[in-house]
Amino acid sequence: MKPLFVLLAAGFAVAATTAVAAPRLKPIMHDWKAKAASAEPMLTGAAPYDEAELRRILAALVSDSRDIEAGITSKSAQALDIKSRFSQFEADAAATLQSLGAKDHAKTQFLRMRGDCRSCHDAFAN
Repeated sequence: MKPLFVLLAAGFAVAATTAVAAPRLKPIMHDWKAKAASAEPMLTGAAPYDEAELRRILAALVSDSRDIEAGITSKSAQALDIKSRFSQFEADAAATLQSLGAKDHAKTQFLRMRGDCRSCHDAFAN
């Protein structure tokens, strides 16, 4: 599950970029890790598929992403890159949320979210 939440690396970059998001980003990333640890088994078939719980988890990820984006106020290249990455994550989390009626499609969308996380990790080498 560790690869899913490598966005923590981006969090450190955001902390350096803007003081607004920094104080609350680390707890959010820890919460996301726990949420993903609950969601992934449902989407992979390792646990019973609970659409209501997945909706709750994904809605929280979308909401948190919006809050993080709003907290990035710097116009530096790094800040804009990070903001763009959270925007993409938000879009992919929303697409996953929308696709929950079709479990296989939701799983594909969830894997796209994982890719978003990996891309931040790769970009910030953390």
